[in-house]
Amino acid sequence: MKDDTKLVLIDNSAMALFEVRADELIISGNKEELASFVKAIDQKTFIFDDYFLEARYFYTLANCYSDVYRYRDSDWYSEYLSKAVVNFRKALYAIKFIESLNVIQSDLKSRIETNLANYLSSQGRTICALEHWDNALEINDNPIAIISKINNAFFIAECLYDKSHSHYHYFEAYKLICLGLKSLNNLEEDHQKAYSEGGNFIKFKLWFETEFQESDFSLVDNYKEDFKSKKQKDYLRWCFDNRLFLNDLNDLYKTELVYTDCFTLPSITQNINRALTYNEDLIYHGNFDEIKNDYCYSRYLIFSSQNISNEQEHFFNGTYERVDDMAHSLTNLKSQHYKTAFKTLYSIFDKIAYFLNSFYDLNKIDSKIYFHNIFGQIKNGKLKPHKKLIDSKNYFLHALFYILKDIRNSNPKDFEVESESYWLDPDIEAFSEIRNAMEHRSLKIVDSFGHTLTKSSIEFHQGYVEELIEKKITIQKELERIYPKIKQAKKAGELNTKSKLDLEKSKLDSDLNNLEIKLADKEKRSKHSLLITDEEFELRLFTLMKLVRSSIMYLSLAINYDEMNKPNDGHIYLPMDIPLKP
Repeated sequence: MKDDTKLVLIDNSAMALFEVRADELIISGNKEELASFVKAIDQKTFIFDDYFLEARYFYTLANCYSDVYRYRDSDWYSEYLSKAVVNFRKALYAIKFIESLNVIQSDLKSRIETNLANYLSSQGRTICALEHWDNALEINDNPIAIISKINNAFFIAECLYDKSHSHYHYFEAYKLICLGLKSLNNLEEDHQKAYSEGGNFIKFKLWFETEFQESDFSLVDNYKEDFKSKKQKDYLRWCFDNRLFLNDLNDLYKTELVYTDCFTLPSITQNINRALTYNEDLIYHGNFDEIKNDYCYSRYLIFSSQNISNEQEHFFNGTYERVDDMAHSLTNLKSQHYKTAFKTLYSIFDKIAYFLNSFYDLNKIDSKIYFHNIFGQIKNGKLKPHKKLIDSKNYFLHALFYILKDIRNSNPKDFEVESESYWLDPDIEAFSEIRNAMEHRSLKIVDSFGHTLTKSSIEFHQGYVEELIEKKITIQKELERIYPKIKQAKKAGELNTKSKLDLEKSKLDSDLNNLEIKLADKEKRSKHSLLITDEEFELRLFTLMKLVRSSIMYLSLAINYDEMNKPNDGHIYLPMDIPLKP
């Protein structure tokens, strides 16, 4: 079927007008008019002269959404906040297609990275934001990125239960304040205020210089791990290089100091309950350890699979003759390890959901606990948090809510997602689609060459499919033409004419039925398997692994946040001693 949607080309002149109008509305403070404007210009029909224009469009659109969020809808679960983050992501994605950035383009990329980090932080995703501030600072000494990262370091340091780690975040904040002071004279007036005498930054700097010396942090570069084997060394180095340790310091450093998955649950204060067994008393700590173990197992599977060649065979499936279905799919140990890692990582989201459901007494305990029905209540087609969490001030529960949106884990029967609001990477298959295919249908991981051949075959046969569709439309029009003629012949008593028309209709009906069978069979079979290249699957797998890592850390931080802010209700609570295995 032909798509009659009219595409609108956006050139540099149109983009400039759009940017000027957006700035006018933001400066004017007319938030209602800005909300109407942004709704009108958020169009899927726009196409662009080049990727830089596309990046400018999404960046400006994101700034509009963020401004509406700040002044019109400040709920922590705001759709405007979601759309701001999504459009910053789209802007960043577009600009990555520009091979060699000039100064203006580099500056825009720095601003996109900075704003994306700032609004991820607004979602409570303080860990996810770090890499984007770092990306901005690699381009230039973006003053907003420096100030925001300093404040983020303060916040994380305050929320950690391991105060020895807090000192390292203070150390990073101190170095950033010194960096900001070096270029103070070049900053705009608004940015200079952050470093004013008597302000928090300068007070902190004086305190830090009184309490610490830089030599106190020498372990960052000098600590040496005692490796048991070369393979262990390679594995641990790969983990820190990709920032995959469950360790907040791995987001700051890539040295041997961070070679540990030290994040765990804090001690939880609770009422004495003699009805609990010792195991039940420690159920949450044990559950958290199980989640960590699943993550570490998946992480190791991915590491051990990366060096396996696509052509390398293994005896695990050498006991039967395999069908060559011309999909060029990989069925070796590497692809199976990748699939297992994906499934294990994805299942961690549901385990976190069950943990939260039990810990916060959200819903009745049963087997139907999933990440989306813990956090998600669908109202007017929008995802809103659970009623017990809607007024929560716990930033890390907010972070987990937004990760739910990123993985697009929704029930299509109940929840029509807006494609512009719920996605992570626009060119890679959605997490839930991959998992659905893997668990319920068929997922085939193919190498790039095989995928090219399969794509060519699909394109070759698509011409025939379009012919069938055109024939179907023609026959339907013929039938529409013949119906009134049969009716007229019957009414006039022209039996011979009616008989000929009936035969013609019967032939058309038969032809139409055959076409519909072929088209239905085509649709059924084409959707039976999801094909994805090994490069795309690996990218998606790494993104999933990082999201799971962040989610596990947010879970720990969420529990600690509530422990730190427990009200004094007159009850006596005792902290728990957590035994460790030898």
